[in-house]
Amino acid sequence: MKLPRTLVLAVAATALLAGCTAGGRSESSVAVAPGVGKADASGGSPQQKQPVASTFAPAGTGRQIVRTANLAVKVPDVPSAVNSARKIGTDAGGYSSDENSGGGHATLTLKVPVDKTGAVLDRLAALGDTTSRTEHAEDVTEQVVDVDSRLAAQRTSVDRVRALLEKANSIADITAVESELTKREADLASLQQRHDALAGQVGMSTIAVDLSKSEGAAPPAEQPGFLNGLGAGWTALLGTLQGIGLALGAVLPFAVVIGIPGAAVWWLLRRRRVVAPEVAEQD
Repeated sequence: MKLPRTLVLAVAATALLAGCTAGGRSESSVAVAPGVGKADASGGSPQQKQPVASTFAPAGTGRQIVRTANLAVKVPDVPSAVNSARKIGTDAGGYSSDENSGGGHATLTLKVPVDKTGAVLDRLAALGDTTSRTEHAEDVTEQVVDVDSRLAAQRTSVDRVRALLEKANSIADITAVESELTKREADLASLQQRHDALAGQVGMSTIAVDLSKSEGAAPPAEQPGFLNGLGAGWTALLGTLQGIGLALGAVLPFAVVIGIPGAAVWWLLRRRRVVAPEVAEQD
């Protein structure tokens, strides 16, 4: 029975085709086993190659650019500025993808349409005093072309394996083809995710906003007057008395330890001087 072998050969040939196209070619011919998928080889199959509908701008309209920006602003009220920044993003047709705040500081990541990037940055800068503003552009045209090409080739590969699955007439053949189809569909889903991620980056700019509380103005200096002088003098007097008390407290232990023995020695010496003349007079 030759059918199982021919199906295996057909699946292997399809795998080889997908590998070649993913490496840089999106179209190729494939050797198909007799009796299986002949219409594909001849080009008359209803499974015609369909162009991939790209969400990117057409090649003739320009390069595919990913735009990002960073903005740091000092604001009087951080919570209020966060709400205002979020509203600026939504008014422009975008959204806030990430927010963190606390301790007089907040950060936001806004996603806005590319054509609204400049206007959004200007409105955000008007929330307070801008301390830094940077913009960056990255050309991803080659990545876009590569992903689109590989996506088209992988879709064609999946369609061909599905056609082989419809022609399989034994459990062994069905199992082998379904296993290969599952693998191809997983690869297709992965490529589709990469395509969608690139499309989102190209279509929406990413703006990182850093909001911090601005320092308030210093209070006006008070004019000197009688009461101010009186208060300053009283404070100085209290400080002096406190210093004297501190000095006395520090000296007192030494005065007790040294003063008592010293006083006793002084008294004895004085007594001797008094007693000596009296003895001399008696003699």
